[in-house]
Amino acid sequence: VLNSRMERTNGRAVGEPSGAGLGTFAGVFTPSILTILGIILFLRTGFVVGNAGLGGSLAIIAIATTVSVLTSISLAAIATNIDVRGGGDYYLISRTLGLEFGGAIGVVLFLAQSVSIAFYTIGFAEALASVAGWDSGLVVRLIAAIAVLLIFGLAWAGADIATRFQFVVMGLIAAALLSFWIGAILEFDTTTFGDAWGPGAGAIGFWAVFAIFFPAVTGFTQGVSMSGDLRDPGKSLPAGTFAAVGLSTIVYVSVVALIAGGVPIDSLVDDDGTAMRSLAVFGVLVGFGVLAATLSSAMASFLGGPRILQSLAADRLFPFLDSFARGDGPDANPRRAVLL
Repeated sequence: VLNSRMERTNGRAVGEPSGAGLGTFAGVFTPSILTILGIILFLRTGFVVGNAGLGGSLAIIAIATTVSVLTSISLAAIATNIDVRGGGDYYLISRTLGLEFGGAIGVVLFLAQSVSIAFYTIGFAEALASVAGWDSGLVVRLIAAIAVLLIFGLAWAGADIATRFQFVVMGLIAAALLSFWIGAILEFDTTTFGDAWGPGAGAIGFWAVFAIFFPAVTGFTQGVSMSGDLRDPGKSLPAGTFAAVGLSTIVYVSVVALIAGGVPIDSLVDDDGTAMRSLAVFGVLVGFGVLAATLSSAMASFLGGPRILQSLAADRLFPFLDSFARGDGPDANPRRAVLL
């Protein structure tokens, strides 16, 4: 019944894998890892260490990772037991809990990812304006608008082209992390590390810090949003998601430990992202990492949000959304949803 309600484009149901889509690395691991290793990693990790201490920071990472791992296990159980098509989180929820639950959550997911595009591009614009020394709110808005248009062009072209852009972003983030790791290891001081176990003076409290950090680990859901563009969703979704969660956990633990051993704990309480730049061999690479992280997160939302709306529209839960079920090209690219 569900399949019969899905609009067919070019002989294929919207959301049905094309058979020539993305693999695990490009389709799930890349968007997930790039969103997890985002703006919070580069601008807020030092703040987390300063306000929670090394012990509290490791506890925060452990709790957050536990939540994401349990969610990933649920995702794996669902993805390996049903025929996964396009729509990501919405599709999985609607096929397990019913269309009513799925529809209610799907609308919110689409709106959240759409709004997050503005959030990420404004962050990108502010970071770029700061690096370039442009102290003007109008310039920030102009840069953000241009960024939205450029990312829109990539999303309009399709997931395959957009994924190639994400590989470039991954290279920039890897270079930023490598520069930080080398510099932080050289600057590591055991006395500073030992003094950092507890929070610094004037800390805001454990759960407030947890609330600031936790959104970082929710990025693994971005890979789920690409379910309709995968060659083998049942295999790629669990493998790519667990790989992204595992690698990102290692990265966060290493960054927390190295910052704790490189910068006095009291100096980190009000850190606004300078800790990683000060420890890196080339601080400018960390700046590029911030720019890349914000753009990659915006790109992931621009790809995932429209696919959720397309799948929701294909199920005809809301008649006024029916026109958004249409896809273009052999991969049923949701251009109408991208435009919205």
